[in-house]
Amino acid sequence: MPAETGSRVIISKQIPDIPLHLIPKTIADQIKGKCTSVYRITAMKTFQNRFTVIIETRKRVYRSPHTDVPPKIPGQ
Repeated sequence: MPAETGSRVIISKQIPDIPLHLIPKTIADQIKGKCTSVYRITAMKTFQNRFTVIIETRKRVYRSPHTDVPPKIPGQ
């Protein structure tokens, strides 16, 4: 398992004016095929049966744990 030495980047996407019956499809379409994990999904009612959906995903940023070590030269 690789060492987790990096931080996480949170990406937020807001989709306004979604009808109630389309919320599951909208969420599935937004997270399908991305190499991220879902951090938070927020649905806020705007008026009648319309909602604003905010999908926050996390993407890991990996850094080399050996950034201070100079590269090895063969034969030395």
